Amino acid sequence: MKCISFGKIDKKLLIPVVGGLTTLIYKYIVKNNPKYKILTQNPFLVSIYVAFGMILAIIPHLILKNRSKKDSNNQRKLIEHSKLNIELIVDDYDIFDRTKFAKFRFIFYSTVFDFAQSLLYSLFALNNSFNLWNFDILLFSLFSYLMLKTKLYRHQYISMIIIIILGFGLNITEAYKDDTENTSGAFEIIMIFISEICFSFGIVIIKYNMEKNYSNPYEICIWEGAIGFIINLICLVSFNLSGLTIDGIKYPDNIKEYLENFDYNDFIVCFTITIAHFFLNISLLLTCHYFTPTHTLIIFIIKDCHLYLRSSENVFLNISGFLILILIALAFLIFIEIIEINICNISYDTKKNIEIRSRKESLIEFKPILPSNEKEDEKENDDNTETTFSLVLHKKK
Repeated sequence: MKCISFGKIDKKLLIPVVGGLTTLIYKYIVKNNPKYKILTQNPFLVSIYVAFGMILAIIPHLILKNRSKKDSNNQRKLIEHSKLNIELIVDDYDIFDRTKFAKFRFIFYSTVFDFAQSLLYSLFALNNSFNLWNFDILLFSLFSYLMLKTKLYRHQYISMIIIIILGFGLNITEAYKDDTENTSGAFEIIMIFISEICFSFGIVIIKYNMEKNYSNPYEICIWEGAIGFIINLICLVSFNLSGLTIDGIKYPDNIKEYLENFDYNDFIVCFTITIAHFFLNISLLLTCHYFTPTHTLIIFIIKDCHLYLRSSENVFLNISGFLILILIALAFLIFIEIIEINICNISYDTKKNIEIRSRKESLIEFKPILPSNEKEDEKENDDNTETTFSLVLHKKK
C-alpha cells in the first residue's frame, strides 16, 4: 500500500477556494488604496459596507427561488391527484411553521456573535500582526462536538496539533516582519482570541440552524446582513452623537472628515469591500452548508497568502512564512481527508476506508447453526446435508 493516497474530492470544494481567492484579490486592492487606512478608523462604517454586501445575497436568492417555484408548480400538476403526496406537502408546511421562529432566533444569535467578532477584530487585530485563526480548527471541533455531536478521529487530531503548532510559526514570522509599533500585548492577544471564539461559535450556530431548522444559506446571509446593518448603524449614530473616543479616535470629527473628503478612491474602497464580502460570506455559508464549519478555513488559508506574496525587505521571512502556510494547507487536507497518510493506521477511520470495510463485511457469509432439536437428526440427514452443501458450492462457482 502507498504511504500517501488521495480521498474523494468533491467539486463543491471550489466554493471556498473561490471565496479565498476573492478575499486575496480584495486584500491587494484595498491595501494599495490610501483611503483604506482612513476607513478602518471607522469600524462601524466598515461593518455597514460589509452588511450591505451580505444583503446583496437577495439577488441569487430570488433567482433560485423563482426557479424552484417553477419546478414545484410542475411537480404539483403531476401529483395534485395523489392523496398521499398532498398529505406530505401539508406535513412539510407544518414543519416549516414549527421551525420558522427557531430559524430566525438562531439567525439573531449568529448575527450577535458576528458583530462581536468584527468589533473586536477592528479594535484589536486590524493593525496588529498577531493572528490566532489557527486556533479556529480547535474551536470549530469543540463547538461542533457540543452542538452537532460530531466526532474526530486519529488523523484529525494529529493534523489539528500540527496546524496549531505551525500557526505559532506564522505569528513569529509576521512579528519579525512588522514594526515594533504593531506588536500585540497580552490584553490585545486575549481580545483577538475572544474574537476567534465568537467567530467559530457563530459559524457552528449557522450550521446547527441549517441542519435543525432547514435554513437556506442565502436567507441567512440576507437576514444577518439586515440585522447587522441596523446594529452597526445604531452604534455609529450613538458614538457620533455622544462624542465618544476610542483608541484616540474622536468619532464625530472622524466621520465628518471622512464624508467631507469622500472622493473616487473612497468609492473604490467601499465598493470593493461590499462586493468582496458578498462573495466571501456567500462562499462561507455555502461551504458550511455542503460540508462542515471547519472547511471554511480553506478561505482563510488562501487569504493569508497576501502576507507573504507582497514585497518585503526580508525575503527569507516571506519565503519561510509562505512555506509554513503551505504546510498548514497540507495538514488541513489531511484533516478533511483529501490526503490520506497510510502509516501506523493514521487514516484508518477516514470515510473512504470505513466505506471499504463496510463493503467487505457485507460480503462475509456465516455458516448457519443448527438448532439443538435438530442435532439428533443430523446423522440421519448426513447424506442430504452433504448433497445440499455441494450444490451451494456449485452455485457459487
